[in-house]
Amino acid sequence: MTDSRDQGPPQPPTEKPPRPTMHLGPVLKLTPLPVPLTPDDDDLSEERTKVTKLKGLAPLTPEVTNPDGFLLILYPPSAGLGQRIAVPVNSSIVIGRHPDCNFPINDDSVSRRHAEVANGGNGNFTIKDLGSTNGTHVNDSPIRRLRSLVNGDRIRIGTVLLKFLTGNDIEAAYHDDVYKLTISDALTETYNKRYLLDFLDREIEKARRSQRSMSFVMIDIDKFKNLNDTYGHLVGDLVLREVARRIASTVRKGEVFARYGGEEFAVVLPETPLEGALEFAERARATVCATPFEAEGNRMPVTISLGVMEFAAPFAELRPEDLISRADAKLYEAKNAGRNCVRH
Repeated sequence: MTDSRDQGPPQPPTEKPPRPTMHLGPVLKLTPLPVPLTPDDDDLSEERTKVTKLKGLAPLTPEVTNPDGFLLILYPPSAGLGQRIAVPVNSSIVIGRHPDCNFPINDDSVSRRHAEVANGGNGNFTIKDLGSTNGTHVNDSPIRRLRSLVNGDRIRIGTVLLKFLTGNDIEAAYHDDVYKLTISDALTETYNKRYLLDFLDREIEKARRSQRSMSFVMIDIDKFKNLNDTYGHLVGDLVLREVARRIASTVRKGEVFARYGGEEFAVVLPETPLEGALEFAERARATVCATPFEAEGNRMPVTISLGVMEFAAPFAELRPEDLISRADAKLYEAKNAGRNCVRH
């Protein structure tokens, strides 16, 4: 056996070899997708996409410099059109018919304590229904439990419409929405009568100068009073919104669709002769009555009657009110002919 003491004097230490260079691969490893994709092969499945997750990194959240929010009253005018109700940080407001509520609304469609909006800070807003009779809706969908709110959400409390606004540009959004209220109908999201008359006046003068025809269409929901009396004003408002939505789907860019008042609507068709206006009117009529309406558990057929007038050569002097009156007369001809039809 060899004794370590017999190995001679100690040798100087040798230099350590350099450490190998380590090459880190990409954090995100992707398996390329087959090309081209087929219609049945367009989902990013687990087998084709491999993702390496990073642990310990908190997700980035946008900085909220303005943690407050508010509710803007859109409809009806009697509720204080254009006014706003603040929802300060770390607080909540109760909406209802009772005068002790933070936001009292004296309307039969609103429950005594209808809904509550809360601001949890850092841009976290929620709304919940407080067991109301007519329910609380956000973007036309009923709330069944606590729900988050985001900037721009539309809230319906009974027949009252509100818009929720928050974010760093909250003041700019508020003034923009207030301006929109001056030219539009908040319930149906169409232009209002004031904007309609201004636009119609300009188009009449434009048609006279260019010597090109234009047309005007008056529209009325058939037997709307009976619908309101049978199902109530809440359902009536929902029908107005849905009728407007269906008609709007047939309106082209450059044409103006407006709520004239009550259950009446109007459409201005620039540079459109009578033949084209009649095609539009028939298309709108068929679109509205194509399928029954469903609102608050009720299913009902809804139809419209339409009157069409053309402004054409010799382009005599005409005021907007004159063209509206003539189209209205044609509308009543459609009513007398049995409704759900077009007359010109």
